[in-house]
Amino acid sequence: MTHKELIADLSSKLLISENDISELLDTTFTTMANEMSKGNSVHMQGFGTFEPHRKEERLTINPRTKVRTLIPPKQVVVFKPNQTLKDKVKEAPRNE
Repeated sequence: MTHKELIADLSSKLLISENDISELLDTTFTTMANEMSKGNSVHMQGFGTFEPHRKEERLTINPRTKVRTLIPPKQVVVFKPNQTLKDKVKEAPRNE
């Protein structure tokens, strides 16, 4: 599902204009990003938790050239799904 599809789906279900839904989603995601940039986790009841996580510096080797490269440390976002979400996904029919 794309951002546009999500907006259209929410708009039809909630009977709110697509512009208002778009503004709401943008504000929500911006607020979440701001909290995580401060090092805080964002917990969404019944969905999961988004947590900032620091990846340490590490050494990699290109298998083709054997050149060693040092990858600097960085912050990434880790998502831990809630048990409710895990169960819902587990019960969903598979698209094969």
